[in-house]
Formats: sequence, structure tokens, C-alpha cells
Amino acid sequence: MTEIESSRTRSELVRHLYVHVPFCPSICDFCSFEVLERRPGMVAPYLDRVERELAALEARSDVGPLTTVYIGGGTPSSLRADEITRLVTSIRQHLGTWEEMTLEVHPSTASADRFSLWSDLGVTRFSIGAQSFDDNVLRWLTRPHDAAASLRCIDWALATGVHVSVDLMIAIPGQRVAAEIDAAVSTGVGHVSAYVLTIEEGTPFDEVGIAPDELVELSAIRTVGHRLAAAGFDRYEVSNWSRSIGERCRHNEAYWANDWWAAVGPGASAHLPPSNTSGTEVDGADVAGIRTRSATMTSWLTGALASVDTSSALGAASESILTGLRRTAGVDLAAVEQRWGCVPVSAESPRVIAEVALGRLRVEGSRVVATPLGFEQLDAVTAALLVG
Repeated sequence: MTEIESSRTRSELVRHLYVHVPFCPSICDFCSFEVLERRPGMVAPYLDRVERELAALEARSDVGPLTTVYIGGGTPSSLRADEITRLVTSIRQHLGTWEEMTLEVHPSTASADRFSLWSDLGVTRFSIGAQSFDDNVLRWLTRPHDAAASLRCIDWALATGVHVSVDLMIAIPGQRVAAEIDAAVSTGVGHVSAYVLTIEEGTPFDEVGIAPDELVELSAIRTVGHRLAAAGFDRYEVSNWSRSIGERCRHNEAYWANDWWAAVGPGASAHLPPSNTSGTEVDGADVAGIRTRSATMTSWLTGALASVDTSSALGAASESILTGLRRTAGVDLAAVEQRWGCVPVSAESPRVIAEVALGRLRVEGSRVVATPLGFEQLDAVTAALLVG
């Protein structure tokens, strides 16, 4: 065991890092993330603050060695060569190397030379935000690129020899979902993420009254599943498919396992072990985990502290079920109980039995797994399991 592991069990170590880059070439009308258009003098102070946050993580004895790093946004690929080099170098200097590093790439910010640089810096996985291969859909989404730009971007990414994923949005009015999936498959990428368009409160889409259509969503989800399965992709999470296990996003799998991860950047969320409060009580309850969310850009740059929420063991166990049921492998309730010391339901509980009878869950020993119908009605499934 390493010195770190000699003082803490492996499950108490933070192996994953999320880095939020808030800058975008333009802000899409559906976006609700902590983003802003780049202005002169913004990036250097951002990088300064990120470096201070990385140094603070380095000072914690429970962070690292890293398994995954995910650089998202925003549009991290919009950073200039010296800026992305400084960012990645800071991560390496403070927290060491990694096994997987994902970089989100916006097609309008890419070039063959940029992909070569990113690969040389240690990026092992590119997530290409194509969103659609239909120019009419892209215009409706207010994306500042066309389908041809996405196809060029994917070709450049594949030429580096690292893993490549394509992000698509589905359930958009007038969209030909089958054609979108076929276009993604034909590029040769090893991973596809297909997310139902959600209308977030306060976004321009929300303000003009665009609303989701459940029947359109259901049809799109089924079409994606049928088309990708026929092309040899395996679904491993509600919205994610890969050609092989090696193509899966290990960072996102850590989220779905309710693992620990650190985060830097404005608006970034982290899930950390209660290293500084272990064995104590906060507000009268044992603390099993700590969730933090950094302040928005302006406050964050001036040193504002992140908001902090603590979770009890029962709350953490419930969260493990919520995230675990998103995976096609389901969630092992015995493992949840072993980790947190409690579990809100067992595989033999009436709630689980009722969901099995409805055809939304199946039971494999102590593991519960959502069926295809369960995936389509996952919110209802988790509400039924975790009610009260």
C-alpha cells in the first residue's frame, strides 16, 4: 500500500477531478451552465484561481493519485495553446498524472494542430459536442457551427489515436433521429452520448415557451437504442453507448457509482469524503459525505467559498441507488449497505417486488437492474423505491 492508503481505505480516497472552464465562443439558447463569453483579461485570473484551488487539493491527504480528469465547460477547447498548456501542467504539478483525461471539444474551436497539442498534453479521450448532424437542427439549437465542422473535428480527433465520443441532443422538433445516429456511427467513433433536450428554467428556450413532448422523447430514446444496438454499440448507462468496455467514460462511471471527486473552477460541484469531520456530528447527524458547489464566476474570482451540503449515511445510500440505477449493470444493494452502513431498501423489500411486478426492475441476487421499461420511466422507479 502507498502511504496514503495506509492511513485510509481505498474507498476514502478522491481519485477523480473535474475542471470547469466557463468560457464559450457563444452561449446556446438551451444552456443553463455556469458559462460566459470570453472577454479580454478574463482567462489569466481564472487560471490563477484554478491553480490556487489545485494547490489546496494537493494539501489534502485524501486526494490522489488520480484515476480520471474531466475538463468540461463551457468550452475548454476554446482556451489558447498557452492557456490549456498552463491548465494541464498545473494539474500535473499539483496532483500528478492520470489514467484518463477527457477534454470537451466544441467543433467551432478545433483544428488538426489543436488536437495534436491536446493529445501531446496527455488527453486520452475527446468528447465532441456535435449535438446534431443536421444543419437545420443546429440552427434551431443556436449552435455556431455546421455539421461539416463536426465531421472534420471528429476526423482530426480520431487521427490522434485516442478515444473519441460524440455528444448528440435528441427529441428536437423535426429531428430525424435515425439519420443522426447513423451519421454518428459512420464516423467511426467508439462512443456515443445521446441526451434528451431538457428545457431549464431561465434559459432563452424556457422564456419563449418551448416545452418538452413526452411522446417525442420516448420515440427518440427508442430509436437511439435500436439503431446503436444494431450498429454494435452496448448501452451502459441511460444515455451512453460504447463499442467496447474500453471506450466507456471512466470519469462519468465514477459519478454513477457515487464515488468521490474533487472539482475546481466556477460553478463546479464536488463530492468529497468527510475527512475533516470524520467521527464528529454536524447539525446533529453523522456526516457520510460532503457536496460542494463553487460560486459563480465573479464571486469565485474574488475568493468566495463554495457552498457546502452534508449527507447522512442514509442520504448517501439513497444517492448511490439513484445514480446506480442509471447503469445497465444496475446497483448492488448489499454493496451499498456495506459502504454506507445502511440501505433504504433491500432486494427483498416490498417496494422492489412491486417494481419487478410492474416490469420496471429485475433482481439478480442483491443487485437490482432497470429493465428497458424501467429506463423509460426511471424517475418513477426511483421515486417509488426511495419514497419517504
